[in-house]
Amino acid sequence: MIALVGVLAQLAIVANGPDIANACQPFDLTVAVRAPGTIIPQLTVPSLAPFDILRSSPTPQVTYQPGGQGGVLAEFRYVLTTERAGTYGVPPFEARLGQTVVRSRPLTITVRGPRADNVPSIVTRARVDTGLDVNFRAIASPETVFVGQQVNYEVAVFLNENVRDRLRRNPTFYPPDIQSMLAYDLPISGTPPRRRVGSRCFDALVYQRALFPLVAGRFVIPPSQLVYALSTSAGFFSREESHELQTENALVIAVDPPTRSRPDDWTGAVGNLRLRARLDTNVGRVGDPLRLTVQVAGAGNVKLFPRPEVHVPWASMVRGDERVRVDSSSSRITGSKEFDWVLTPRIAGELDIPPIRYSYFNPEQRRYAAAEAAPRRVRVVQGALAAADTARIEDVLSIRPRYLGPVRVPLHQHLAFWLLIAAAPIPAFGLRSRARRRQRISVESPAERLRRIVTSPASSRSTPPDVRRAFGDALGARIGIPPTVFTRPGSLARALRRSGVSRDVAERCERLMRELDGAAYARDGVLATDAAGRAVELYRLADDEALPHDEIRLPLSVLGVVLLAVLSTGVMAAAEPALWHAPRSASDERATFDDGVNAYSQRDYPAARDAFREVARIEPRAVDAWANYGTAAWAAGDTARAVVGWQRALRLEPLAEDVRDRVQLAHGLPVGSAGYVPPTPLSFVAALGLVFWLTGWVVAARRGARGRSFTGTVTSLVIAGVVGLVATFGLEAQLAGRRLCVVRETTQLHGEPMLGSERGASAIIGEVVRIKGVRGAWTLVGLDDGRDGWIDSSSLISLDQQDSSGD
Repeated sequence: MIALVGVLAQLAIVANGPDIANACQPFDLTVAVRAPGTIIPQLTVPSLAPFDILRSSPTPQVTYQPGGQGGVLAEFRYVLTTERAGTYGVPPFEARLGQTVVRSRPLTITVRGPRADNVPSIVTRARVDTGLDVNFRAIASPETVFVGQQVNYEVAVFLNENVRDRLRRNPTFYPPDIQSMLAYDLPISGTPPRRRVGSRCFDALVYQRALFPLVAGRFVIPPSQLVYALSTSAGFFSREESHELQTENALVIAVDPPTRSRPDDWTGAVGNLRLRARLDTNVGRVGDPLRLTVQVAGAGNVKLFPRPEVHVPWASMVRGDERVRVDSSSSRITGSKEFDWVLTPRIAGELDIPPIRYSYFNPEQRRYAAAEAAPRRVRVVQGALAAADTARIEDVLSIRPRYLGPVRVPLHQHLAFWLLIAAAPIPAFGLRSRARRRQRISVESPAERLRRIVTSPASSRSTPPDVRRAFGDALGARIGIPPTVFTRPGSLARALRRSGVSRDVAERCERLMRELDGAAYARDGVLATDAAGRAVELYRLADDEALPHDEIRLPLSVLGVVLLAVLSTGVMAAAEPALWHAPRSASDERATFDDGVNAYSQRDYPAARDAFREVARIEPRAVDAWANYGTAAWAAGDTARAVVGWQRALRLEPLAEDVRDRVQLAHGLPVGSAGYVPPTPLSFVAALGLVFWLTGWVVAARRGARGRSFTGTVTSLVIAGVVGLVATFGLEAQLAGRRLCVVRETTQLHGEPMLGSERGASAIIGEVVRIKGVRGAWTLVGLDDGRDGWIDSSSLISLDQQDSSGD
């Protein structure tokens, strides 16, 4: 009896569930049983009607408690739901261990109606057939809209509890092809909503798209398609069956906004919008570009918001880029679209950008409205930036007061430079040839060595290699070919034939050479007794028949003369015609230059600009005139010609710091940009290459006079000289400004060389661009940021030094 009381005291059961639940929404109900020992009690589940069991754990979660008072704790879990609202009781659960039975307390659960917060409209509006396991529906809401108003196209898959448990994977949805509408996908967040129909509950999988009709009319949205697979049994490896469904058609009717009360400035914007304008700077200068950005933001078809109309009477305007940001994180499409304009002020003063008005149609209020951006004030100064004290203007830029004449012609453009380049190798080759001749006079010749081998008393002791080597060296020296060439069969006969030797003698020499090869390279080679004599005789015949030495090989001295003549002729032909003309008097140029200085001091900037331009036209290498021309044009508000003057001056005098600083006033010129000028004089690179070239050949001449061959040091110095000369031409091409232009005024580049083509990137006034091609009156230019496009050729000013106009 005492043992039975102990068991009753330790066996216990507790059921736990929510007090309140929602219809068609699952909830958890757990039952915990504690028993002594290690045996799990048997659980009896009562009738849970009207609740449906969605899932239950096939085996409980068991926890063993060690110790003297240890036991086992088993927890059972059930997922329940019901489509009925009301208050229901859950009967007690029963646990049995042997003959002992315990019961849990009954539960009371209040079921409310299904939740409907943030549920897509298709979940509540779509027709659901309770006789079908899967319902596939689509609607468009609202069905009648204005052109440009948002339509929500919603598709839902309704699954009952039987199909939900048999689904192996999520269904595959194929949206329809929608014409004449712009579409945005809308996100679905949270758990799938549920819908109660009669006495059944359905899970709803929803897909949404925001549509914007582009034109008025009646549009039928084709059916959407659904593919899903269901298992045929409860097993994991059971076979599955595929099914396909499609929705009915959806209808959308789009109408144009009303014409009554339509503003004259309405350009097609539809939505609920607001407007904002901003400038990239509040202080500008006449001729310098400013960027105006207008932002249209709000709800609507953001990508198709039209560009606002902007009028600024005191500046020229060019349309710039457009940027779009779309926010589709909610069921209503919002975002912003920014429009750029490039403004170039024409006058100075405290100026205002007028208020910008943007008319739009609000489809929700069914009326036209207007958004307005507040005016923006900008201070535009003339010639230079305003000082901190706005009542006065800073002094204009200084100019060069004295005309020093044209800059010197670069070193490599002098005829003497190239004559020195051409003459440098001649002493080295001449001295080396003379040293070789002395060596040949003092040293036994190959022909004499061949005769000595035959006529000397020790000729009988001559080995086959000695005879073979003497015969090959003698023939090679006679026809000017290394004897190593004769190792190939037939090579000796061909060489002798080219040197004028008869076929019979050439073939006999070839046969003797092959005979000597066999005797010389065989292990026990034996030389015929008359082989040496035949060698001398054949050499004599070949020597008599061969052409003279001078006809076989052109002397190095003649090659040097030819090289010098060709190089001199090329240099003289390539030299600028101006080098051969008599120098002009600089009195007229200096007088015109002084007139420009006087006009600039009197603040007559256009007259000063014209005077300096005339000097530069007469003398294109007048760096002082080009520098002052750019400064006077800058003071006159002519940014493009200012850049041209400074660029040409800097390319003539790369170390001029005053000009380099002023080039940066219009646009920054980093390394690699089209307008960048390396701070390296052209004559310095040419002189460096000349020094290496001359040093290399001087060292070569000293070694040649001693009869020594050229070394790696000579080769390195000569190669360094060649690299310096090549770098001179490369730097000259860069400083010449060929295929470089300056943009006269800010404009947009065209995609094709025609007026009606699509416009792209903007070229800013004073920007240096690269010419990539020319087609008629159009020029293909490339910007520093990698973009390119076509521009009217009249909108460009060439930087080529051969063009001295500067216009």
